[in-house]
Amino acid sequence: MAVDRFDAMPDGKVSGAMRIRPSYFFGLLIIVCSLVNLPVQAETVSVDDWMEQARELIKQQEKILRKASPETTSADALTSPLKDINQIKNQSQDCIAEAEAGLIKVTEDLQTLGEPTPKENPDVAKKRKSLTQEQKTLDKQLSTCRLLQLQSQDLIKSMNVLQQHILAQQLSARTPHIITVLRENLQEPVAGWQDAIHFLAEQYRLKLLNVQQFSLLVVLMVVSIFVGLLVSRMLRPIQPRHFRPEDMVSAFTLALRTSLARALPVLLPVLVTAAFLSMALPLVPLPFVTKLSYAISAYLGLILLVNVLLSPVAPADVYLTALDRLSRRFAWHLKLFLTLGLFGLFLFTGEFRASLSEPVYYLNRSIFSVLLIINLIIMLWLVRRFSWAILSRKPRILLSLVLMFSLLAELAGYRNLSAFVLGGVLGTSASLAISVLIYRLFKDLFDGLDEGRLDWELRFRKFLGLKDESRVPGLIWLRLILFFVIWGGFAVLVLNIWRLDDPWLGIISGYVTEGFEVGSMTVTPTLLLGGVLAFVVLLSVFRYIRNHILPHGLKHTQLDRGAREAVSSLFGYGGAAIAFLVALSISGVKMENVALIAGALSVGIGFGLQNIVNNFISGLILLFERPIRSGDWIITGDTEGYVKSINIRSTQIQTFDKADVIVPNSELITAKVTNWVLRDPYGRISISIGVGYDSDVEKVHKILLEIAHKHPMVMDKHHGVSPPKVLFMNFGDSALNFELRCFIYDIDQRLNVVSEINFAIIAAFRREGIEIPFPQRVVTMMNKAEDQ
Repeated sequence: MAVDRFDAMPDGKVSGAMRIRPSYFFGLLIIVCSLVNLPVQAETVSVDDWMEQARELIKQQEKILRKASPETTSADALTSPLKDINQIKNQSQDCIAEAEAGLIKVTEDLQTLGEPTPKENPDVAKKRKSLTQEQKTLDKQLSTCRLLQLQSQDLIKSMNVLQQHILAQQLSARTPHIITVLRENLQEPVAGWQDAIHFLAEQYRLKLLNVQQFSLLVVLMVVSIFVGLLVSRMLRPIQPRHFRPEDMVSAFTLALRTSLARALPVLLPVLVTAAFLSMALPLVPLPFVTKLSYAISAYLGLILLVNVLLSPVAPADVYLTALDRLSRRFAWHLKLFLTLGLFGLFLFTGEFRASLSEPVYYLNRSIFSVLLIINLIIMLWLVRRFSWAILSRKPRILLSLVLMFSLLAELAGYRNLSAFVLGGVLGTSASLAISVLIYRLFKDLFDGLDEGRLDWELRFRKFLGLKDESRVPGLIWLRLILFFVIWGGFAVLVLNIWRLDDPWLGIISGYVTEGFEVGSMTVTPTLLLGGVLAFVVLLSVFRYIRNHILPHGLKHTQLDRGAREAVSSLFGYGGAAIAFLVALSISGVKMENVALIAGALSVGIGFGLQNIVNNFISGLILLFERPIRSGDWIITGDTEGYVKSINIRSTQIQTFDKADVIVPNSELITAKVTNWVLRDPYGRISISIGVGYDSDVEKVHKILLEIAHKHPMVMDKHHGVSPPKVLFMNFGDSALNFELRCFIYDIDQRLNVVSEINFAIIAAFRREGIEIPFPQRVVTMMNKAEDQ
């Protein structure tokens, strides 16, 4: 391994600008590598070689650290050594885990061989000797790895403390305050102009481009202007001026087209210039003119982004908020902020900064800070009127005070502290705005997929076979993953912006990849996340197979509808169980822990979960035995209706009034249930009719049979079913009572068939003159007065 030495600052001074280092990518790399189970190192070395290299590296870094101090060491010089020591710490932990596992196995093998005996088999003695030697080697390896772990942890802690001391010294360093700066600039009022003219003269004398190259650049710029005009005309939308898209994604796309159409004639020549200078001029060191082209390209791109989000070109309209005027005003201040940032990039960094004298530099920086912070405070208080603002009054007041403190620190001479605070506030605000924007765009996209707002979303839902109010399966998990990715990335950025990334990312990455102790159990977030992802993916796959693939395959079998539904349900339960077991395995949960959980569940079942387990087992019985199926017409207790679905705990029955009744599965197993369509859809209906005593009973019998035989739903001659029959039931008080009994093909149509036959009977009886008598009652009126 290469040894990184600390680079001391040449003059012992503190730099005037604070730099943000992208070391958080290392933490993300550790997380990604742990998720895919890949090692961070590409090379593989033996354990002994690695331990020797690790010991040597730790000794060298300890020796360097003893000589280091905040005055002679820069914070950036600690970044690479910290990565190497963190890697040693992680490898030490892996070494400890492997050695402990090996010791456990060797100890078990030695216990299996038992105690040595005088007349022991030579092979057994040889094996015991080999295991004993291996045990000693593993003990030595375990001790060395534990020592390396302790040394690396102590070294990391010392480096983090040194980094904080360096940062504190940088922040407390003081330069001339504003009064001194003004006095020095008044003594030489034209010094700034002289510095600028001298810088431009130096750049001109470089003559980086010859005449041919400069002519070619001019031609390319002219051509790119015409191409930009042509493409911008093609990009202009054809929608009416007051056209407003239905969703945010479409509004964003329209705003991007219109804003890009306006910006392209200017943006394209600048991009062509930057590309030409990159090819014509050397990249190391990067010339000032190339840097300028890069900066202007980025500036125009950010201006374009501001227009797209907050001030789009017609016919596009503001879509992030309903306040159009306020949004465009906020966009103006945001463009001013970007313009100040462009000037600040060249005023305070690079060759132009080096050409300025200190009084001129400090004066320009003070003026820049005043303009920038005033503009930021105005923007901060404009945000309060947006509907999507997330800052209440108190946070805005606090941020305004922080910005004013940064300005006062700048004018008082604490410019490093001012840059640190201002950079932290700006970086955090920008990261928050980008995170909120990305989250809102994806949320709107997911909402559109669930609701089917656009044509392509409707086609996508139709492809998945979703109904109007159905949600896209698995989309909730994508929402959760997106939430954690966006706001987790925001947290990492905040740590980096406020220079807390080195100590905290090491701690966080250690917790994420190596886990932490909760009682006697080790929780590893990466393994846990992998288990959750595996569970979600497998569950979605099994659910898709159950809902879309399995039904098509079962249609070609001899199974009836109820049996096919039972197979689909059991496949879903089995798939969920397999997904759960696979997730437990990936999460690192051991089977003995699962046994403990099962034991705890059994105790819980004994105390209070009997009904839940009873309903679950009853649901399985219903699926296997199939006394009722989805779509069956059943009667249980005072509930009558169609079985809508059979679930794990309960069965949903829809009554004829379209009311859903939830019946526990245990009641359908233990109680009396009438199933009208268990084996077949046939069923018998009975229709009672009374005729007058003067009626011809043979004619009545003939008419009723003819009506029954003529109805298409009545079963006449069918195997196992008796034909229609008319029974003379009794002699009533005022009528001769008959009853028509017949079987119909679909018992679900029972009420319709009864109604149609009744209509036919009343029409036939009236046509044949058969009387249907009214009920007769004899009422005797007694006069009480006459009786007296």
